[in-house]
Amino acid sequence: MKHKIKGDIISWNSTIWDFNYKMKSIKEDEDIELEINSYGGDVFLGIDICNTLRAHKGHVTVIITGIAASAASIMCMGADTIKAYSNTQMMLHNAWTFVSGNAEKLRKVANDLDSIGESVLASYTHRLDAKEAKSLLDKESYLSASKALEKGLVDEIIEVKSAEKVESKVFENKASEFNNRIDALNTSNLPANLNTELELTIVELRNEVEQLKNQLKKEPEQELVPKTQNLSALFLQY
Repeated sequence: MKHKIKGDIISWNSTIWDFNYKMKSIKEDEDIELEINSYGGDVFLGIDICNTLRAHKGHVTVIITGIAASAASIMCMGADTIKAYSNTQMMLHNAWTFVSGNAEKLRKVANDLDSIGESVLASYTHRLDAKEAKSLLDKESYLSASKALEKGLVDEIIEVKSAEKVESKVFENKASEFNNRIDALNTSNLPANLNTELELTIVELRNEVEQLKNQLKKEPEQELVPKTQNLSALFLQY
């Protein structure tokens, strides 16, 4: 099963809805290839998808195609193999939220975030040492693909292949035509130091210009219309 999750990690995201729908219909040992490009969102939804992937019996491959940040990076941790394109990023940070209320309410939310932070930390510890994982979370760390690979958060970097050589019959014919014209030149009259295609081309152009001049000299001069001839009658003949 191949799928891509993009955008915010929220329940009404269509790509997440489609993912959950597909997970209900695939075989329990079917391989999954999941592409991810997201800034994150609901931490518990990220943890849920992470654990859904972990529990799946088939091999799960996650491919980061843009960024896997916050809850999206937690989702990646559910994969057996994590791949990332060389120009992508992974971001880890502690859970945060918006809150309003009195001091007691604010203290409770802070305690809740500490508890949620333990769950977030546990999501990475099968790939990172707990101390290193906590340090990255505390710093809100953006990791390039190469840095994530170095730390073990990514298993493989996907290098973008260079463009293949484009072959064209049109240009091939033009090249052959050019080479044939060069070969046709009388090289015996050329200077000894004439050894580049550019110089040969210049000589060829000069030859063509001379040929055109010679042709113009040979063309017969057009006869002038006699003054006595009626011009209107001349044009009416055609």
